[in-house]
Amino acid sequence: DIVIKGQKFAEVSDAGGLGMGYTLGKFDGIMGLGFEGLSLGNAETVFKNAMDQGLVNEGKFAFALGDNKEGELTFGGVDKSKFKGEITWVKLEEPKYWQITLDNVSAGSYSSGKTNGIVDSGTSLITGPSLEIQKIAASVGAQANLLGQYTIDCSKLSTLPNLDFTINGKAWSVPGKDLVIQSGGTCLFAMMGMDIPTGPKWILGDVFMRKFYTVFDYENAQVGFAEPTY
Repeated sequence: DIVIKGQKFAEVSDAGGLGMGYTLGKFDGIMGLGFEGLSLGNAETVFKNAMDQGLVNEGKFAFALGDNKEGELTFGGVDKSKFKGEITWVKLEEPKYWQITLDNVSAGSYSSGKTNGIVDSGTSLITGPSLEIQKIAASVGAQANLLGQYTIDCSKLSTLPNLDFTINGKAWSVPGKDLVIQSGGTCLFAMMGMDIPTGPKWILGDVFMRKFYTVFDYENAQVGFAEPTY
């Protein structure tokens, strides 16, 4: 166990500003794993306190998100059994969000050009600027619903193009079949429009992170990706 002393907490009575899921969902709490620049009053985060109090071996934490399997969150380093080969490291644009430069986002005939995005385990889908997501959705035949999400004909799964995020010249690909979440006979397109005026353009959420072992290096302000073994 990691027992942290003197951690500041805040009570949130209305999380609706984070989206419909936070309005309808029932949560015991949210533990942010970003940097102090996002904290109310610059309060030290749980992980920063763990580092400062010598409770973790390294200033890293890592996710192995299972795809219909158990996942794993490791604090204080990485689990070498969860990936093979080398970790590819990407420097953050600034130590606030886990925000990185994206050379390009592409799917089929769509191409974004240079942009940015954050890697975020707290976002279930992949999000991008509303107009850009509309273009991608239209190109694959996905239809918008009243919640701002998209559904797609389940028979089209085998024809969906891969979604590629090019980072430092290397493409990290999410296969088309993994851009759909099937539930109760409905196929939800796993991309959603979200416009953040002063924030990142894209959010590489769980749909992306399931495909790669993902390491957050707090000390060196970088994020790493590796080929998973699971």
